Amino acid sequence: MKIQTEHAPAAIGPYSQAVQAGGSIYVSGQLPINPATGEFAGADIRAQARQSLENIKAILAAAAAAGIMPFAAQAADVNVYGLVATGLYYQKTEGADNGNVGMAQYKQTPTDSHFGITGREDLGNGLYVGFQLESGYSTDSGAMWEDDRLFNRVARLYAGNSQIEVSMGRISTFTCASDPYSVFRKLRANMTASGLPGMAPATMVFNVGEMDNAIAFRTNGDDGFFVQGFYSNGSSSEETEYGWSNNNHVIQAAFGWTGQSFRIGTVLNWERPSHTDGTKPRKNETTGIHVLGSYDFGGPAVSAIFYKGSNDWRIGGAPDMANMIKGVGGSTNYADSEDGMDLTVGFVSVGYPMGAHFFSAGLGVINADWKGISTNMKETKGTAYQASLMYYYNLSKRTQLYSGVSYSDGDKLLDTVDRFNQIFGTVGLQHRF
Repeated sequence: MKIQTEHAPAAIGPYSQAVQAGGSIYVSGQLPINPATGEFAGADIRAQARQSLENIKAILAAAAAAGIMPFAAQAADVNVYGLVATGLYYQKTEGADNGNVGMAQYKQTPTDSHFGITGREDLGNGLYVGFQLESGYSTDSGAMWEDDRLFNRVARLYAGNSQIEVSMGRISTFTCASDPYSVFRKLRANMTASGLPGMAPATMVFNVGEMDNAIAFRTNGDDGFFVQGFYSNGSSSEETEYGWSNNNHVIQAAFGWTGQSFRIGTVLNWERPSHTDGTKPRKNETTGIHVLGSYDFGGPAVSAIFYKGSNDWRIGGAPDMANMIKGVGGSTNYADSEDGMDLTVGFVSVGYPMGAHFFSAGLGVINADWKGISTNMKETKGTAYQASLMYYYNLSKRTQLYSGVSYSDGDKLLDTVDRFNQIFGTVGLQHRF
């Protein structure tokens, strides 16, 4: 089908201004001729280029007015993305008879394996709407993180403009390492070295993960001042037993500044988590504050994280610390307590890219006060240290070889062990698509 308009130069001879074929519109090359005068527009290339584009614009407008614009030009862009990571790991804990060797699973690789679908449509006048659906899985078995969720990491619908974006659904919190609103990523705080995955990074950095029934917003823009807000109204599993307003709420606020080299910000957190044994609601709230930032020296980059929390269950809690000392046994007497830990956490890391190579190292310390959480505990206060080294080799923009080692040493943090130390090492391959 031919397309013709008087608002663009008339076609000459066998040519057409444009034709529709199947689901596409083919526009002929346009000279910088003003259709009103039949003369070349202006005396310089700028004016002539503008006139050529105006001619193309007029032709496409005529196609749209005739109702023959292809559907594909109006539809949202939909993309499939993800990462596959696998490898081998070794884990040895003081007190265990033997070390553990196996194929790396979830949280035992530098980046969790996941896949997702995302789409976005421009609505005009700077407005847009989009969606994101994302799930995590283990490559050793192909199993999903959670059996009862198709999209266990993110399931959100969002809308925004150049100034602000708002999301609703299941969303990762600001203190989660994954997108869309991770403050750690925004401020380039090096999470890789905060305790190599498999060494329970949550023991070093407060990490409220993905939350249901959430609404979040952020200011858009790569540089300058930013503000973010997050609220989750609890999990649907809590509705029938305790009432929706009693448990599993999270409120976060974040603000800071990002530049080309220097980035700094803070995250404020309030949470009323579910009780660890799932039989009754928690009474005491968890509160905490993060201060974090990074500086890029034009090669090496340094980042630091400080966290202060009260009644905390996420760091070193029942399952993280127990997993960390696999083979020894962890704390098991949480069910009768309504209090968590008071925590002070500090962590520094350095990363250095060198061609296809990337090196990372980190050192952190956690000081915890259990406040008599268990009658079996000999001590209620303790300290743990964690150090790690990571190395990446870029085979391509999408594929990396990795290796790393992490060491932890703890004193009087567990009710079954006075002291523990553990070494964890891994090597493997990860590929993005």
